[in-house]
Amino acid sequence: MGKFEDTLLVVLAYLSSVYINQLATLHHARLDPLTELLNRQTFEQKVVQIMAGAGFNQPRGGQPERAWFLAMIDIDHFKSVNDTYGHVIGDEVILMVAQLLKQNFRAEDYVFRYGGEEFATLFQCVSDTAAMQALERLREVVSAHRFPQVGRVTVSLGFVEVRDFCQVTSLVNRADMALYESKHQGRNRVTAFSALNVPESQLDDSDIELF
Repeated sequence: MGKFEDTLLVVLAYLSSVYINQLATLHHARLDPLTELLNRQTFEQKVVQIMAGAGFNQPRGGQPERAWFLAMIDIDHFKSVNDTYGHVIGDEVILMVAQLLKQNFRAEDYVFRYGGEEFATLFQCVSDTAAMQALERLREVVSAHRFPQVGRVTVSLGFVEVRDFCQVTSLVNRADMALYESKHQGRNRVTAFSALNVPESQLDDSDIELF
């Protein structure tokens, strides 16, 4: 092999390593560093794609068409976990809840760490009823799990069907309203936005502060 071929191989190897490093950087930029779930920035991009009509899987033969749903998921009484056991244990609880979320959704669904102790998921179901059943199963899995030192941890959930809303914040606001209702009704429960009687004037309000 001549000098030119040797130089060409070195250049190709260098370019390949640069390309691989760029792919790795892009991949990690999409992830939350603690849980390795998709992060909030990726969440907003994915919602826009879905609202634009992208990301739908074709129904299999004989199966009904599915719709996308957004669920917001919040760990109940998380502040008391941090106050009682410290932030290291609090992070462990967040990490374990994240793992339960990943295990209980399909590979074609998307699970995000939205911020702090709050998560979001985009998933497909044939109806509100089916979405409620899927989220109830998740709620029960978390409630039945035993967390080291902390013991029992529960989550509250609110969900809404993804439709052609104008803004991501409008969709999240609806899911947050349902989540707030779950908190208001005692936590450790699932609420569908479709079950709420929300005046039209409240649908574009800014973020709701959860307690």
